[in-house]
Amino acid sequence: MKKRLWILLALLLVVGPNAIKGEDEEPALPWLGVLWTKGVVSVGDAKVSSGTTVVPRDVITTYAGASAWVRFRSPASAILLADSQVVLLASDTGPSFLLRQGTMVVNEKSADPVQVTVPGGFVLITGDPQTGGECEMAAVGNDATVSVKHGLAEVHAQGDPVLVHAGQSVRVQAGPQGGQAVAGKVNRVIPQGVIKKEGQVQELPLKQNAVINWNDLVRTLQVGRAQILLLDGSTLNVGARSTIKILKHDPQAQQTEIELTLGQVQADVRKITAAGGKFEIHTKSAVIGTIDTSFVASADDKQTIVCGRTGVTTVKSSDPKNPKVVKLHRKECTKVIFGGVPLDPVFNPAQFASLASQTGVGTVGGLAPAAAAGIAGGAAGGGAAVAAVVLATAGTTSPTAP
Repeated sequence: MKKRLWILLALLLVVGPNAIKGEDEEPALPWLGVLWTKGVVSVGDAKVSSGTTVVPRDVITTYAGASAWVRFRSPASAILLADSQVVLLASDTGPSFLLRQGTMVVNEKSADPVQVTVPGGFVLITGDPQTGGECEMAAVGNDATVSVKHGLAEVHAQGDPVLVHAGQSVRVQAGPQGGQAVAGKVNRVIPQGVIKKEGQVQELPLKQNAVINWNDLVRTLQVGRAQILLLDGSTLNVGARSTIKILKHDPQAQQTEIELTLGQVQADVRKITAAGGKFEIHTKSAVIGTIDTSFVASADDKQTIVCGRTGVTTVKSSDPKNPKVVKLHRKECTKVIFGGVPLDPVFNPAQFASLASQTGVGTVGGLAPAAAAGIAGGAAGGGAAVAAVVLATAGTTSPTAP
């Protein structure tokens, strides 16, 4: 008997504490780096000092006369100047930020690019093999300026991506013309799918890092799957043979509306704190809503099935004449027939597991549902503005399209 106990203890030491967890438990958020501060700096609602570790979904704010330096586990770092706010996003490659306001300087020395989401789009920063990469980004209202000192920045906004070399600067400028606003990008993909841009007949191949604009139609084919990373850090895992359209995604107002015409999706939603903020997925038969949760759903033209993953998910009929609303907790499921009301929630682990398996697109490091997260209220600026990249200050050559 004692020998068996010793063998069990040895196995636990080898495989680690995860061996005694349920296989469907959410992993703990890994720490991304260490924060060093000068002046008044907060993470979330709490003032912090040097030596504080930071994890995905932390909101870092510097106040008047203050600054902060984040040293990541990877060979990258970021400096936040005074009166700035960033959100740390989960990523399976290099560090990823959402710059809500102010100015930050990124130093990059790893192989994977650092991604910074700015008003109207996002920037991928890569380092030169000798000098690394250094890029400054400033966000004011709906506009952002990107300036490169070393390395290379790839700016994704409305239109084709633009390469910005050392000594060059561009402005991501909001304007009333030029197309739809940026909603996010394809973060991971099993490349059997297409994107149809609004107003265009030709469909484009579904590729990693492809920009997704408002009203773009994404279709996965055969065994194709995709993970869409929205600008606020929320993610959509789209299953095979699915059709989805992002009708609206405004990260500042925290308002998102998505249309799921066919197939399966798993939504991991960043916590919504803004007044009037919402996250909704519309199908032909149902409206699925949340402010801080994760859920899986499957839909066609006849019915919708929804299962809660974390937090509380609300489901109601798409017919306004049927006001009944049900609330789903983890592994609770409901069904809505077109024109009917949602069935009362039923604890159904088998159905939950089936839907979850149909929406997996690989594991993104540190990516977990947003139920435990707190995203602070954003700075001014609306996602409805259209973004364009214009030359601000030229170096020896002009920014080029890759």
